[in-house]
Amino acid sequence: AKNTAPPTLEAGTSTAFWSESSPEITAARTKALGLLDKLDAILRGPHEFLHEYVASGWDQTALYALLQSQTLEHIASSGGLASLGSLSAQSGIPSDKLVRILALLRCKNIVQEPEDGVFSLTAISEKLVDDGDFRAWVEFQYIHAPPAVPAVGDDYHATDDFLDCSRRVLPVPTLVRH
Repeated sequence: AKNTAPPTLEAGTSTAFWSESSPEITAARTKALGLLDKLDAILRGPHEFLHEYVASGWDQTALYALLQSQTLEHIASSGGLASLGSLSAQSGIPSDKLVRILALLRCKNIVQEPEDGVFSLTAISEKLVDDGDFRAWVEFQYIHAPPAVPAVGDDYHATDDFLDCSRRVLPVPTLVRH
C-alpha cells in the first residue's frame, strides 16, 4: 500500500485506494470513515446533524435530475467544461433551477465549478458517465425505491449561503413522492 497514489476527486483520477483488492486498505478506509462519521456528529451536535442527515434527500434528488437530463454526458462531450447556459439549453432545465441543482452537487463533489457558471466533472461523475452498468444501478435505486424527496429546483433560493458549501443552510423541505 506504500505505492498507492493519494486519492483525489479530480477528473481522470484512478487509485488503488478505492479498490477492494487490499484488505489493509479496506480496513483502514472503513475505520477512517467510521471515525469521520462520529466526528461529524460530534462537531455538528444533535440538531444540526439530524438536519443535514434528513436533508440528504435534496442531494439525491439533484443527482437524479442530472442523470435523467443527460447533463453529465453533455459536460463530458463538451471537452470537460460546459457553461450553465449550455447545460440549461441541452437539458431543458431553466438556468435558475439548474444552478441550484448544480450547487448541491458541487457541495457533494459530484461536479466542480472551476470558474463562475462553468461546470466540469469529477472522478465521481466520470464514474456515472463511463460505467453504464453502475449508472443503471444508481438509477434503479430511484426508480424502484424512490425516497420521499423535495422538489429541488422549486424550493431552493440561490442565496450566497446556499451556493457556498461551507455555509449551506438547508430550508425545511416541501416533500413530494416521485
